[in-house]
Amino acid sequence: MHVLAVVLSLAVPGAGHVLRGALRRGIAWAVGLVAFAPALVLLLPNSIVTLAVVIAGGLLGRVACAIDAALVETTRPRWTVVVTTTGGFVAAAMLFGFVVDTPLRAYYKANYQEAFGISSASMAPALLVGDYVIADKAVYRSRPPGRGDVVVFKYPVDERRDFIKRIVGMPGDQIHVRGRQVIVNGVPLSEPYVMPAGAGSPVAEERCGYTYGCDPILVPPNAYFMMGDNREHSQDSRDWGFVRGEKIVGRVTTVYYSWDGDGHWLRRERIGQRL
Repeated sequence: MHVLAVVLSLAVPGAGHVLRGALRRGIAWAVGLVAFAPALVLLLPNSIVTLAVVIAGGLLGRVACAIDAALVETTRPRWTVVVTTTGGFVAAAMLFGFVVDTPLRAYYKANYQEAFGISSASMAPALLVGDYVIADKAVYRSRPPGRGDVVVFKYPVDERRDFIKRIVGMPGDQIHVRGRQVIVNGVPLSEPYVMPAGAGSPVAEERCGYTYGCDPILVPPNAYFMMGDNREHSQDSRDWGFVRGEKIVGRVTTVYYSWDGDGHWLRRERIGQRL
């Protein structure tokens, strides 16, 4: 009975309590754990810490529920009551997920935070292939995007795709790309984040730049000039032009997971790294 109550509680919070005759206690656990994640999402600031607290809290809550079910005094209720009530818990949880939890998650993802995976080396060394990052979608409601921000935006050529690059040019800036050097308003831009050029790199040997040639260009109002940190392997504003401000999805803030697909190992040192 103890073992079955623990297993039931881990699978369906509250069901183990019903098995042992504590119906009201089981309902309290079920309601509390179902409402736990949405409540934290609404109460805590949007950050990777909130995400970690929600995940850890949900897991620990189920374990605590199972332990409590094992310790509760048994009154041996009828099996019909157990089956009916457990089925009710499952149905209520599914209904809550469909009516409340799923729309709430979608709203949070659309307006506050969203996870993205890195599939190219265009932002190395800041972002590596196999990194998974969090983008803050609320940050630019209180301030405009800034130079140096790493942002997610809709790819101008195909807006069904999301790109991640760094803002180099702001609205009204005069941008001049000479080889690997970016000149903003006549002043060379300090870019310690840029991947060093390899030996014999064609980019390092060029005098003027890329699509825009040798002449400076002016960034239009409410538009941004994006470039990848790995300049030899980045398709960016040098190729397809500016990004409108309304097409910026959010600012990349944190690497929350990183997996080296070639070496088949977890990059622990990158987890939690902030940009």
